Amino acid sequence: MTREEFINYPAISASRIKRFYTGDISYAKNALDKGANFHFDLLETEVDQMNGAAKNVYDAFQEVPLLATMFEESIKEQVVVSDVVIGGKTVQGKCAIDMNWDQQKILADIKTTSAKSIEAFAADMIKHANHIQAVWYSILMGTDPKCFYYIGVTPKVKKSGKFADLFLYRHNQDEIDSAKELIINFIEQFDGDYTRR
Repeated sequence: MTREEFINYPAISASRIKRFYTGDISYAKNALDKGANFHFDLLETEVDQMNGAAKNVYDAFQEVPLLATMFEESIKEQVVVSDVVIGGKTVQGKCAIDMNWDQQKILADIKTTSAKSIEAFAADMIKHANHIQAVWYSILMGTDPKCFYYIGVTPKVKKSGKFADLFLYRHNQDEIDSAKELIINFIEQFDGDYTRR
């Protein structure tokens, strides 16, 4: 499935649910496009072909054996379309997972960020309703949302190549519970017609 086919496939995505709560984010198109390009450079490019920023982030992963193994063993940019039951209703969902380390049941999402601290990065994840993404992806994959990690890629790590300049974050139980409620509410609001905004 190509990226365009995935975008147009009529199943529920985390982006659609998030947009219901956050509204139109076309104002951030430039930042989103840059993030998508970086994802390609890091996750879909052979190491010896990576540009400077992607190679530096890859090098930061290599400083920590667990992250290095996850990077090497995970399925990158995995597209999943599946029926799931949530809130007593069966719906078809879709997601494109940055990194699925299936052996360890760990999902990871790369987020480019300008946050200056882990606290600011964590706050941004909630502000932009990314806890919905973490829970939605976990539901589709049948994994524990506590095993969904964000890897925050700062401008600093793109230059330094040092693990200390990455942010790692996962949601607490309150954030997970809140996301589940938001997802169920979305499904109830649309009552089967998920093509409506």
